[in-house]
Amino acid sequence: MVDNDSSSRNTWFDTVVTPLNACSLETYTPIRNEPPTEEISDCKIITENENDVVIPLIIGCYQLNEQLTDTTTNGEDKNKDDNDNDISKSSSRSGELRLYMISSSPSTTLSSSTSIKFGSAHDAVQMESGVLDGKWRRRQCKPVIYASACASGRMHLHSLEKNNSQQTWTLSHLTSSDETDGNALCLSLAWNDFVNNTSNDDTNIKSDDQIVSSYSNGTVALHKVATSTITNESQDVVSIEETHRWNAHTMFGCPSEVWTCSFLRGDENVVLSGADDMTLKVWDTRQTQRHIHKIGESEFDAGVTAISSHPSIDHVFAVGSYDEYVRIYDYRKMDQPISKVHVGGGVWRIKWHPSCYHKVVEGDISNSGKMLVAAMHGGCRVVNVPILGGDDGGDVEILSQFTAHESMAYGADWISSNKCEVVSSCSFYDRQAFIWNPNSS
Repeated sequence: MVDNDSSSRNTWFDTVVTPLNACSLETYTPIRNEPPTEEISDCKIITENENDVVIPLIIGCYQLNEQLTDTTTNGEDKNKDDNDNDISKSSSRSGELRLYMISSSPSTTLSSSTSIKFGSAHDAVQMESGVLDGKWRRRQCKPVIYASACASGRMHLHSLEKNNSQQTWTLSHLTSSDETDGNALCLSLAWNDFVNNTSNDDTNIKSDDQIVSSYSNGTVALHKVATSTITNESQDVVSIEETHRWNAHTMFGCPSEVWTCSFLRGDENVVLSGADDMTLKVWDTRQTQRHIHKIGESEFDAGVTAISSHPSIDHVFAVGSYDEYVRIYDYRKMDQPISKVHVGGGVWRIKWHPSCYHKVVEGDISNSGKMLVAAMHGGCRVVNVPILGGDDGGDVEILSQFTAHESMAYGADWISSNKCEVVSSCSFYDRQAFIWNPNSS
């Protein structure tokens, strides 16, 4: 255990430096079916053997590579004044998915969590372009799928695979979305996998999932992800198909970057989007010519950058903005947020506490309002919203903060198993990822 900065009491257990800029970080927290399946008996972990558990963690990397290019043609005088603009910049975007399997044992506690480390990356997948976002499909069924949003405008789906003979894990490419506008970046994505929204899977045909994605050209799109198993073959066949796309956000008559999007728990036809135009919009996917609700500049002082629907409470979702606030909304009463809290930095990711994926359904509302926030230059915050925990009189509070990052904290997620609960987060320009104690203020 290292106290990296005594003034802010940053307690971290391990750190790793990524080869490219770290843009997103996601751990796998599968949704518990009712009742839990024998295949994955614990809702928070993948069991490796009787003594150890491993938690998959992926860091998505994005790097813009700029090069100076001589634009003069053969035979032309290259000894011209610099103002002639014969030297221009060209750019390319590099991307990578780095897979870590975080190990712990059932006896691991927070006091002994120095044993929880990144270790070496089990796999490093070179991507066609920079990775801006990624999400695990949390439904408790095979294959375990990770979807990534890339600067090329495409999404790529990979499955988590284990090599039993070598005791290693890899990411295997399944499929990719079709190419769209080559100038549009895919900025974010979200699955429609909420607690109790799963269907019983047939032996040969599994029910379809959906992904909503958002783009730098102001559009939002829906995709159907179908997983099926061919009779007499063990290999799953996965496909992704865009079913609908619409123009969602503009600013000063031009397309506005749609930084974030999400499905709404409680209404399968509702999608939420947030953009650089300082608006949050609500869409009915059956009729997208016009939004059904909009919250704009009267509430937000900067672009809307993060939306996260509560995994197990209908109609509730969290919204983050460059204006450094996290706001909690109830879809049934959108005139004002239920609550909001200033987190000291522009909000880029919001992750609900892992217990939100199952305890609320089972009647345990503890931690139902607890969330992790990646707050860019402000580092990371652990926030609690008491109203979601049954205490209507409580105030929103920041439980802890982590400011060891020397750059923009863009990615963060919980690592939770048995008696041990830690957090991992990553920052962009310094390419660092940490595992740290969320209970240290």
